[in-house]
Amino acid sequence: MKKYIASFIIACTTALSVQAQECSLPIGIAFQSGASAIPVSYQRVVAGKLRQLLTTNGVSAMAGLHSFALVPEYEIIGKSVTAGPPRQTVCQIQLNLKVLNADDGVVFSAYTTQLDGVGQSDAAAFSDAVKRLTPRHQGLSDFIAQSQKKIVAYYDAQADRIIARAKMLDQTRKYDEAIYELLIIPECAAAYDRALSCVKEVWQHRINTEGERLLTKAVAVWSGRTNSDAAIEAANLLAEIDPESSSYEAAIKLLEEIKEKAELNTPWDIALKVMDDNIDMEQRRLDASKEVAKAYAENMPQTETKLLFLDK
Repeated sequence: MKKYIASFIIACTTALSVQAQECSLPIGIAFQSGASAIPVSYQRVVAGKLRQLLTTNGVSAMAGLHSFALVPEYEIIGKSVTAGPPRQTVCQIQLNLKVLNADDGVVFSAYTTQLDGVGQSDAAAFSDAVKRLTPRHQGLSDFIAQSQKKIVAYYDAQADRIIARAKMLDQTRKYDEAIYELLIIPECAAAYDRALSCVKEVWQHRINTEGERLLTKAVAVWSGRTNSDAAIEAANLLAEIDPESSSYEAAIKLLEEIKEKAELNTPWDIALKVMDDNIDMEQRRLDASKEVAKAYAENMPQTETKLLFLDK
């Protein structure tokens, strides 16, 4: 596992520099409803700004995986209008940021700052104020660093429970949920390597089970009717079997049999998946597992915290 070192700049009365580890965290930018919620028309602008601040401070979000949320809220604490011309609206905004557990809403850390914005309308003044939020704001980098530290500490403390649950899910063939549970453990957590090892096992069980299902179905199709249509349908099923599946060798033999016994005019533009020697297989498994985890997360029921995540 590759680890990097990034600088966290804390803008205080005196500039201090601390070192923190870059890390991908299961955290996303999210919004809540309510009087203090960010207006919908500005949510993407605010989300982009906060995502930039996370990245600047060495924190990258796991795409689609967010068991934690960075939630912004605001309150207008002052507003005035200049005489002009042109007339300008001046807003003083109190911006509140909090990092919370997306499952139960427990707040891990919070930050408050004041921003001034100027524009020819309330909306323009609000937008101008948001643009003024930078990593140089007093305490902001420290807030992000502390949030990262607390999230990693949470997973260090919960790792044994998470891995045990994932193994139970694996045994009951709930492979996608197991992979999701394991991959939300951050790479900078102490148990990350153990989690990856379990992901590899679960992924193998997943493709073995899927391979058996596809092979069984292909056998049934071919045994029921040995004509061209059946040959093509069975071959298409076999073509979906992962080359690393335990059913792959049997799939090769069945496809050879189908080609040998199929009607002469059967079109053969179907081939089994093959291993690419130029691809890092470990990375291929991990990338595929991440896609499975992301798809699982997207279909999860909404939690009681009713957060709206914006990943882009």
